[in-house]
Formats: sequence, structure tokens, C-alpha cells
Amino acid sequence: MITNNTLGIIFANSHDALLGDLTKQRSMASLPFGGRYRLIDFALSNLSNAGIDKVGIITKANYHSLMNHVGNGKPWDLDRKNGGLAILPPYASPEAQVYKGRLEAIYGILEYLLESSEENVVLYDSDVVANIDMKNVLRYHKEKDAEVTVVYTRGDKPEGQNDMMDFRFDSDGRITAVNFEERMNCDYSLDIVVMGRQLLIDIVVSEINAGRVSLSHGIFSKGYGKYRIYGYEHTGYAAVMDSMESYYKANLDILKEDVRNDVFSRNNPVYTKTRDDMPAKYGISAKTKNALIADGCIIEGTVKNSVLFRGVKVGRGAVIENCILMEGTVVGRDSVVKNIITDRFVKITDNQQLDGKKDTPYIYKNSVI
Repeated sequence: MITNNTLGIIFANSHDALLGDLTKQRSMASLPFGGRYRLIDFALSNLSNAGIDKVGIITKANYHSLMNHVGNGKPWDLDRKNGGLAILPPYASPEAQVYKGRLEAIYGILEYLLESSEENVVLYDSDVVANIDMKNVLRYHKEKDAEVTVVYTRGDKPEGQNDMMDFRFDSDGRITAVNFEERMNCDYSLDIVVMGRQLLIDIVVSEINAGRVSLSHGIFSKGYGKYRIYGYEHTGYAAVMDSMESYYKANLDILKEDVRNDVFSRNNPVYTKTRDDMPAKYGISAKTKNALIADGCIIEGTVKNSVLFRGVKVGRGAVIENCILMEGTVVGRDSVVKNIITDRFVKITDNQQLDGKKDTPYIYKNSVI
């Protein structure tokens, strides 16, 4: 099987700086999402569901929380004697330095790639929320006899990444042009790439030796005429985390039934770290409407159009609207909280009036308001 001959590489810190305070003390990969998940769960699950049983996670900084979350990879069936899950720190070799981009990141794990025997590699950024059938991507890659296949989607390009590529194709789906300027209604990259392992090694070494710094430019901008590069269109829901606003919107998108059914497909489940907790508890005065409420929550007030992570407590008379409340947030009695993201273990005391449209939309971890 082609999937058993494929290695997965996930970039844990892809575009951390774009999310500001959300990723100031955590990696993009470990950012909580959707009530009980982390962003890396989507990459790991998509690879695991395709039968890819060897995955390396390239880290850079703030990866303690990530390591605690992924552990030995058991939730994704990656706890194996051969292959399995590997954490690849930034100093993978004596001469390695903290990388600035994906090219240097891959160069830093060159020994890992050289010691691997898989024919193909999937390069996967951790800032994408999407349920992608990687079996179909790999099958398409093989059918087209492609040297490189990139997963793309059609729509308005996210605004935070200035170097996000959009493509032109011929009738067979082969990329004929690469642009960086298009914004509206274009075919833009999700930074999920399949290619031969040896080809990746050759390109990375060549680009580094030439003093160049961009993997995307090395493969796509100059290579679409040299290599057989194809595009695979993902037609389902996809959100790229390139700002706090995009993170906020993507979480609230999960409240829509069609989006939720697409992202959390029964055919391709999204796995996460198992945690035993009590079911959510609703008091006699609790009211909820269009809300995603995780286990361990205690609701005595009103919750509308919001995502509540595990262990959130909403006091009697409190009103929560259009909010994302991370694990352990406590909202006191008769407080009104709207359009806010709280990080973990925030405490909002009684009788507070908070509105993210008027004040700061984000409250730091462990804050007391």
C-alpha cells in the first residue's frame, strides 16, 4: 500500500506569530480548538486515517504542552515499536540552529529523513482545520505519476499570510503557474504537500547550499516547469489559522451543522487525547442555544452561540454570547460576557460586563477579571 510507504512530517510552529497572544506561550499545533481538540489533532488524524503509521513532528519553541498532548501517539494509533510518532526538536544535529522557515526546519531533520526508508513524504502545516482524505490524495499522486502534489482549496485566500500560493492548472490538473498576489476566489494552497522523500532531500540540500530560504519558492515558483507538480482540490470545509479573527471565526463555524458534520466526519474521525471527565451539568436555571459545550462543564446561566471547553463554569444569571471559553474558565453570577476569547483558567468575577467588540477580545491565561 502506498500509505504504508509514506512518512508524515508536521510543522508544529507554522505561522505562530500571526495569532499574536494565542500562540505567545504555546505552539500553533497545541492551540485548543472546538471544545476538546488541539489543532494538531486534524493533521495527525488525517494522516492516521490514511494508514500512515510513521509521523515526525518538527518543533521549534513552546512545545511542552504539545508533548504532553500527543504523548506516545496512542490516540492516533502511532504508539509503535517501528515507526510511530517522533518529536523532532530544533537542535536535531550539532550544527543545527533554530530554523526560520520550513526549508531550514527540514534541513535540521535531514538525518531523520535519510534514516527513513519510505518512498513518499507528506509535509503538513498544523494551522489548517479540515478533514482531508489523505488516502485519496496519495492515490491521486500515484495515478498522475506526480513528483509533487499539493492540496489546495478554492475560495478567498486568508489575509494573514503574504506568501500563500495560488495556482493555475492545465486540463490534467498539472500546475502551470504559481502566484502570490491573488486574493479573491482563487485556488490557494493549504500547505499540505506530497512528494518523494529523496526528491525532498535533494531540493532541500540544493536550496540550502545555494543560500536560499524558501521551500515553497524552491519547489513551486521555479519547479513547476521542471517537476511534475499536480494540485489536489479539497472541496470540503477548510480554515487556515492566520489571525485571532480567523481562529475565532473557525471555532464558531463549528456551530453550523453542515460544517460540523464535514469536519468531524464519521468516516474519517478526528482523534484527540483521551480524558475521563464527568458529563456536563445543567442547573435548573440554565439556558443554551446553538452552543458546543464540552464534558465537565457546569452551566447555571445562559449560553448562546458559543464554544465552551472542558470544565467551564457559568454562574447563575450569567450570560455568555458569541464566546470561546477555554478549559477551566469560570464566569461569576450575573456577569455578561460577549464576543470574547478566554484562555485557560480565566476567572471572571460576579457582575462583570465584558464585550470584545468594545474592549480587548482576548483574556490571558489565569487572568482574574
